[in-house]
Amino acid sequence: MWRKIIKDKEFTSSLTKIAVPVMLQSLITSSLNTLDTFMITKLGTNSIAGVGLANQVFFFYSFILFGINTGASIMLAQFFGANEMDRVKKTLGYALKFSIAVSIVFNILAYFVPEYLISLFTDDLGVIAEGAKYMKVVSLSYIVTGMSFAIGIAMRSTGNARSPFIASFISFFVNAFFNYCFIFGKFGFPALGVKGAAVGTIFARFTECFVLIYVIRKYRGPLYANVKDLFSIDRDFRKYFVRVVAPVTVEETLWSLAQVVYGAIYAKIGVEATAAIQVAQAISNMLYVIARGVSSASAVILGIKIGENKLDRAHDMALKSLTVGFTAGVILGSVLIFIPHILLKVFPDLTPGVRESARLALMAFGATYPFRMYNSVSIVGVFRGGGDVKYSMLLELFCSWCVGIPFAAIGVVFFGVPLWGALLLSSTDEVVKLAIGTPRILKKKWIKRLA
Repeated sequence: MWRKIIKDKEFTSSLTKIAVPVMLQSLITSSLNTLDTFMITKLGTNSIAGVGLANQVFFFYSFILFGINTGASIMLAQFFGANEMDRVKKTLGYALKFSIAVSIVFNILAYFVPEYLISLFTDDLGVIAEGAKYMKVVSLSYIVTGMSFAIGIAMRSTGNARSPFIASFISFFVNAFFNYCFIFGKFGFPALGVKGAAVGTIFARFTECFVLIYVIRKYRGPLYANVKDLFSIDRDFRKYFVRVVAPVTVEETLWSLAQVVYGAIYAKIGVEATAAIQVAQAISNMLYVIARGVSSASAVILGIKIGENKLDRAHDMALKSLTVGFTAGVILGSVLIFIPHILLKVFPDLTPGVRESARLALMAFGATYPFRMYNSVSIVGVFRGGGDVKYSMLLELFCSWCVGIPFAAIGVVFFGVPLWGALLLSSTDEVVKLAIGTPRILKKKWIKRLA
């Protein structure tokens, strides 16, 4: 298969053109989280755990946004491939409307009841206090975050992956600078501790959104439209949009809620485990950017091919994308298994207990990486890119809620397994997902034309 992949210049060129900027953008986003975690480690274990649990709420919120906008990306790619530019702009408009509405809800909750939200994960008063301080401030960035999600994913879906990468690149340095200023009180700014990390995030999110809007307004590409047209009401198109996007949004919402439940399960092990999982996930996510890049690129190129009615070619590209994802998973999983102690040198201020727990957690992540990366490409790239959104939803939710969560909960609550054991038990859903999903891909049942 790899010989065919190398010889397929159209596939490798299309995948690289979109995947590489997405990987770099995802790496920057993961680096932002790692940077926050790195700086906060100097404030103590309660700060690490508190901000980590606050980010579980943001994680849940961001995956609702991801669901809305990856659902929209299915339509955008196929409409773009079919040269239906009016429908491209309508799709962006509804993606913005729904993203802003969700952002307002989470903004209100995170600002007014942050202590309650953190208490859903832990009863440690020190952790709750630190997490609530961070969450209340960072919630002020949620609305512009929702706008950036919608615009950035729309750009990638219409072939422009470069601009979202540049916006994230700029926002990274903005975040790093203001984190340093406001966490530790440098250059005359007040030392705000965990609140300072939230302030840095606000500056970064506003910068990112401004850059994206500037690019659209200046270069007037396929997404260019005036505000009135973007926010106009077309009831028939809205029904069509909801019909396509709703299954993906439900899938991402309930899947991200499952990840929040996992976080609560891991928190039952103890404060050290809660801090260790934040560190391990920060490192793991930096490597996982390859899966995000290949998945996002696959969804776009497959959607465009289906929009062009080249269905056999789309199937061939799907199989090649899955091969790339699985191979990358084997390589990166080996890195996590064999050199976790080197990766953890990024965090020199960890206590010995947190460091050892994080090391074993990274090894557990590494053992499941091939399955995770394959399934990321199959779910996000193939099933969604092909428009098979209802099957994708059922597969993802069944495996998360009926396999992974029960296994992890039973292991922690009844058998007292350590963090690494809970992670391995939770990953059984990846094996089941691969076994159930692959036959449908091979039978080409995932190809659904929308344009």
